[in-house]
Amino acid sequence: MTNTQINSLYTQYSQCMATNGYSKEKNLRDQAAMVKAQNACVSEDPLPPWQLDASNPKAAEFVHAVVQCLRDKGVQYVSADSPQGGQYGVSLGGPNNDSQSITLGMQDTPDCEKQVAAQGLGS
Repeated sequence: MTNTQINSLYTQYSQCMATNGYSKEKNLRDQAAMVKAQNACVSEDPLPPWQLDASNPKAAEFVHAVVQCLRDKGVQYVSADSPQGGQYGVSLGGPNNDSQSITLGMQDTPDCEKQVAAQGLGS
């Protein structure tokens, strides 16, 4: 999906949340309002990409391969994250927020994800 398509899905979800009584601007700390709106908008909540979806039994393998690809491209501080919000991801920069690792990682992650997906991992 393109960023425009992804943003459109999240805009629809945010509109559903607002329609059901929750917006970050108005009631950020109102847990009850957030849960009520989330329950009402569950069908609008965009799913993560299948390769990163925590419900995919091969997602951890996919992320590990992306991390290895990034290391092969010279990203020194990169690691696989535990699933958060229902999806896996990578951490860049290490404990000292190494700017070179962050820059290279952000630059090379899309290419590594494509390479790993082309190998059939994560699906």
